[in-house]
Amino acid sequence: MKPISSQIQESLWKLSFIEETERELAATLEAVGRGETTWSTVLAQLETLDVLSVVYLRLIQDLRTHFVAVAVPIEREVQLRLWLVLLQKMGRYWNTYRLVEREPRQTEEEWLETLVHADQATVEQWTWFQLLQLILEARAELEELEPMNFIQAGIKQEILLIIGMVEPQKRLVFDEEHQWQTEHLWFRKIQPTDGSYLQQYFTPNIGRYLSIDSFAHPAIVAAYIQQSQVEMKQGTCLVLLVFERDSQAFVGCLTLNDIHQYSVEIGLWVSENQQGIGYGTALLKQAIAIIERSIPTQQIIYTVEKENQRSIALCEKWGFQLEEELILEPTPLKNKYRAMLRYVRGAKLQGLMTR
Repeated sequence: MKPISSQIQESLWKLSFIEETERELAATLEAVGRGETTWSTVLAQLETLDVLSVVYLRLIQDLRTHFVAVAVPIEREVQLRLWLVLLQKMGRYWNTYRLVEREPRQTEEEWLETLVHADQATVEQWTWFQLLQLILEARAELEELEPMNFIQAGIKQEILLIIGMVEPQKRLVFDEEHQWQTEHLWFRKIQPTDGSYLQQYFTPNIGRYLSIDSFAHPAIVAAYIQQSQVEMKQGTCLVLLVFERDSQAFVGCLTLNDIHQYSVEIGLWVSENQQGIGYGTALLKQAIAIIERSIPTQQIIYTVEKENQRSIALCEKWGFQLEEELILEPTPLKNKYRAMLRYVRGAKLQGLMTR
């Protein structure tokens, strides 16, 4: 994709609905190019914008052109955080445009003519697809960026995850009533009425090594279930509650997270009263089976905290290979830095969908 020409950029900046903060960001990018300010200033401004700005097109072009070879860790971190914040903002619009058919390409002359009469919705949709094309073109470059510490490794993985999630692809959506069974267990999708299971069995000891500390508050439980159901309908996750087949006793939870054509990440937990009898192994085995039989992807991810020796032994037993160490930064639901080990295993599904 060729760079957005200065003529189109000037036309975009003149649109009546372009906010002053967007124009300020464009001016800062010009100043960076002249050596009058730093990329940290760009990052600070970017974090305050709430719109899907046309200025992001220029930002991506500048990042790819001028900010690749760095020798100082803080410069690499600013670079990675710029990409991450930009992609997070773009990701908020993914659900709006993921099913929209992209309009045929226009020549620059045709687009300039369109701009004369464009409204905000038209420009926003055009911006989304232009950004999508730019980030897909930049994917290989981002994969080659070398993190200089474990925090940067975590940021880089999140960047690549978002790109994999927003890239157009076919996804499998399981029927609402779909269930899975093994000799001793049965698995079903989480339902709006399942909050009591999470509140009762997701204890502090369970949350110690997971991405959320607690499901003690009903509002957190309700939000988690609601978001899980939205993502399951999109085909981007699968959240299963697990029960014993004979007694119907609750066993735990199995999740397939961030499903896309490049990878799927497994998460699981077993209630404290059911631990030590092999159910962790059974859940991991079932997760691998679902992925290998049904989900079109290339790699299975298992990310575990360095201190969680039981989970490390479990995934290594099932053929996962250590890929890298990284640090995940605090979130509203897990307010601490987490030292993680990322394990990977190839998916065996035949006839993988092409990119």
